[in-house]
Amino acid sequence: MKYNEKITKTICQLPEPKIDKLLHWHAKQPVEIRMEAHKLASDLFYQYREKYPDNKNEVRYSVFILALKKMEHFDNVLMKKNPNHDLKKIRKITEMKADRFLAREKAKEKRQKPAKKKDKLLEYWEEIEILRKKGFSFRKISNFLKTHHHFEIHGAYIEKIWKELKN
Repeated sequence: MKYNEKITKTICQLPEPKIDKLLHWHAKQPVEIRMEAHKLASDLFYQYREKYPDNKNEVRYSVFILALKKMEHFDNVLMKKNPNHDLKKIRKITEMKADRFLAREKAKEKRQKPAKKKDKLLEYWEEIEILRKKGFSFRKISNFLKTHHHFEIHGAYIEKIWKELKN
């Protein structure tokens, strides 16, 4: 299928490397921000679809790039010094930035790795309690787990988890 690249150049007015940079930026964002970009693109689509009725695919792609361009502009607009900033506009942009910040923070929390060593250590917790009652030090427990379960873990970490669970 042949696409009309002139439509994209006309709507976006961006060089190819800048488009690639925007698409890369979009891919790194959390789901909420990507959804916001698609929502903005669908709103823009209705403005441009009548100008190019035979090229809806090109228009969809172009308005998506345009939406990313607008989102990036909002991220950078307050960084420039301008005495004529409108306070309502600043408030709106700040709210949008705050929402995006929260979305990124929420996405970071989801990406954090679970404590694999802690989970595995808890599998042997009954044994550890028995060994502690017999007078084993945390270092000896560490050596015991290494010898009998092939599980290497530092004695100080076992002590830390011990104190966490006992409190």
